[in-house]
Amino acid sequence: MSKPVKVRVRMYQVGFGDCFLVSVEYDKPLPDGRAERHLLIDYGSTRAAREGRAPGKMRDVAPLIEKHTSGVLDVLALTHRHKDHLFGFADDTGDATLRRLDPKLVLRPWTEDPDLQTDATGPGAALVGAASASFAASLAGAQAAAERLSTRAGLHEDVLAAAAEQVKNPEAIKLLDDLAAAGEGRYLFAGADPDVTKTVPGLKVTVLGPPTVDQDPRVSKQREDDEDEYWMLRLRASLDSAAGAAAEGAVATCDVDLGPGPVRWLVDRLADQRDHSAARLVRHLDDALNNTSLVLLLEIGGLKLLFPGDAQIENWQYTLEKLGEEKELREKLRDIDLYKVGHHGSRNATPRSLHALWKERPATLPALTILMSTRPGVHGESEATRVPRQTLVDALEEVGTLYSTDDLVEKETYVEVEADVTGGPFRQVPFVAG
Repeated sequence: MSKPVKVRVRMYQVGFGDCFLVSVEYDKPLPDGRAERHLLIDYGSTRAAREGRAPGKMRDVAPLIEKHTSGVLDVLALTHRHKDHLFGFADDTGDATLRRLDPKLVLRPWTEDPDLQTDATGPGAALVGAASASFAASLAGAQAAAERLSTRAGLHEDVLAAAAEQVKNPEAIKLLDDLAAAGEGRYLFAGADPDVTKTVPGLKVTVLGPPTVDQDPRVSKQREDDEDEYWMLRLRASLDSAAGAAAEGAVATCDVDLGPGPVRWLVDRLADQRDHSAARLVRHLDDALNNTSLVLLLEIGGLKLLFPGDAQIENWQYTLEKLGEEKELREKLRDIDLYKVGHHGSRNATPRSLHALWKERPATLPALTILMSTRPGVHGESEATRVPRQTLVDALEEVGTLYSTDDLVEKETYVEVEADVTGGPFRQVPFVAG
């Protein structure tokens, strides 16, 4: 019987985005003649890498994935619906490549279930509950409203660009739907069984998030929002209102010379207020989508790997509140061997309590390996909002060895680490071109 002997993780240079390939190697061939299995987690980007680095374009990354999987992909996981995690699936090269790789199993959050979004009485709704079905429908509606907002004249170009990052990416979703239909698609929530072992022998995947709204209603609200009404419902209406207001009062692109004086001052202030209101609404939608992100704990042999996508605290709290009573889960999270930094290093995606656990790691454990896929200078202008946040980077470097795609130089197209399944540690594999 074949046994896993090594795990290899590649973090591709995609600029601002996520694309990870987890490969499991076995001591001898499995029944299909292959001695390896591959899990791709996300494939997206919104910004190319900085000057002087490999471009990180989707059409360049796709051939690397095909090469590193030897032309066969076993499992594909999309953590959530943001462009920086799925845009590559909409690229022509990415579409063709993924269809050739033909993944056997496609994993997505429960909010991605097509039946759930279109039919609240369908099997998806019965599985997750009526409140969750309502939330998923509202989320889809809010994205549609953001798409309308992104095409309206009269808003600042940065607001329009931010709104465009929240749209549903129908081409990418169609590919994922097609791949799921051709193989097997699973829509996951906290505690769900992804049934990965039959596809990747020896691999156990625990789904820590996202919870459904029925499991934890807090996931549907902003943390500072104490009202009972789901804030997503209000957000959808507010985004539609903002789109209409932008269309009616497109003063930012007005060709009339208003000249100096109180009229110009008033018009500028009104435009500024509208931009700030629209930006706030788009940010709320961004938070909502991040809180639908899969949080996956991968275990194989003595290794534990944590991939939380962009999950924020409203998603995380469902798991974190269990740690006081569930000692085994607490120890697993404390003792992980590899952590994929949440949300590219943003301030609200690596919970303080999780970091505190890592500071308690027994000295006998191998060093923690930390992978961060990001590009500075894309989001946030102040220290409080900058991605990656330097205080977080410093804190992570206190508890482990951090590797960032932004540290790659010239033609280096990925970071690669590997570990024996007996328990690590992960070690970096020198990059070799070609």
